[in-house]
Amino acid sequence: MAAEDALGIRVLVVSDDPHIVEEARFAFPGDVAVRFARDSREAKLQLADGNCDVVVVDLQTGSAGGYDLRKDMQYTGSATSIPLLLLLEREQDAWLAAQSGASAYKVKPLDPGELARTVLDLCSS
Repeated sequence: MAAEDALGIRVLVVSDDPHIVEEARFAFPGDVAVRFARDSREAKLQLADGNCDVVVVDLQTGSAGGYDLRKDMQYTGSATSIPLLLLLEREQDAWLAAQSGASAYKVKPLDPGELARTVLDLCSS
């Protein structure tokens, strides 16, 4: 059975941090399809195919991080209905998540179980 057949949830994780990628790889149940992008450019290409239900993006990814990706999504109208979880370095950056229009945020380091719960909650709301 394909990962999309059970829950039908497709997650795109955007990070160039190997720790984030590793945590996300094992955080979700087997019936959640998880794809990865190293930067905003790769993320935009993957979002263009329409096969994504939620985006998890690191604020500090590549030359244009999570903030710029979300603002670009809003500006171009591409994937604006897709919930976005922004990963922050510190709690003091929560205002960036609010200003970007992110659906939620988490402060690193991540707890894989909490990451999965937050993503699944975003998909069900």
